[in-house]
Amino acid sequence: MNCSTPLGLQEFQVKQPLFEYLTQWSCPDECAYECMWKTVDHMQANGQPVVQFHGKWPFARFLGIQEPASTFFSIFNFLANYLFGYEQLRRHLRYGIHPLYSMWIIFCLISMNAWIWSTIFHTRDKPLTETLDYIAAISLVFAQFVCCIIRVGYRTRFMPAAKIASLFVFCFFLYHAYYLLFVDMDFGYNMTVNILVGLLNVICWILWAIYNYGLGKTYVWRCILSVSLTMVFVAFELADFPPIAWTIDAHSIWHFSTIFLPILWYRFVVDDSRYLLLHTR
Repeated sequence: MNCSTPLGLQEFQVKQPLFEYLTQWSCPDECAYECMWKTVDHMQANGQPVVQFHGKWPFARFLGIQEPASTFFSIFNFLANYLFGYEQLRRHLRYGIHPLYSMWIIFCLISMNAWIWSTIFHTRDKPLTETLDYIAAISLVFAQFVCCIIRVGYRTRFMPAAKIASLFVFCFFLYHAYYLLFVDMDFGYNMTVNILVGLLNVICWILWAIYNYGLGKTYVWRCILSVSLTMVFVAFELADFPPIAWTIDAHSIWHFSTIFLPILWYRFVVDDSRYLLLHTR
């Protein structure tokens, strides 16, 4: 394939399948994709281990989708947050009646937004889609941590401090997103922030839930299990290996494992909101 001549470009455009056109595979992209697989075939024929290309494992695309498994699992995560999150919150809770209703609706919308960008990024891995996926993903971590701060301080003398702390976390997230988007897409820095905020989030939720379980709020076991499983499933990200059948890799398994967590998490949210309402009267 020759992308350097008008005739070569015209031939590429005529032969390009519709789905690859819609997912914006350019002629240079197609050349890179074909060269990657020729290199993989050469490695396997000579008994050499398959390596990553520009930091990415080779994936067999499907209907123009660059990473099919991660893309489809991201869609399922979006649906899980919509069906077991947004729909359940709207069905069982009421605005202006149940405490913290707006906070949890906003959190749910942030979750769905994160999975939308995950779907877009895994469909087509571009610098912009990658950056926006990272920002959307870490926004979910920051949002859950802010929810924890607000919940811990809710109806206590620490509420003013919780509001100040939440504002600080929100401002730091804005700075972090600005830095990644306009200054430098620093993967190491982003991962460090993600891990630190994620650990703080998990530790705070678990400590709060254990304390309240001791006070008789037994429904918080779902909170403990949900955030604990999240940390357990993160281990899939560390087990990096070449994709099985050039489709299933550690990252896609991580996305698959998180599909079921909204069932636990939003059931806890509904039960907690009902508890707060009951003890308001």
